[in-house]
Amino acid sequence: MKKSELIKALEAIEGDPVIMILDGFNGGGEPRDINLGPSEREITDQNAADGADCEGRQGESVVVMGYGCY
Repeated sequence: MKKSELIKALEAIEGDPVIMILDGFNGGGEPRDINLGPSEREITDQNAADGADCEGRQGESVVVMGYGCY
């Protein structure tokens, strides 16, 4: 994803939301392109149970983006 593409995608989202980057539990050191999102999501109970980044944030709206599924 190019800088201009990321800016355009983020400008389409209203407000000033928190941005969360998804890289999985074993996100490695190789450079990778952002190929997922940005998309708006609501933090669920399952998200909070699966990782500390979402703990205590259930119901919060955030924008997520990342490296896709691997």
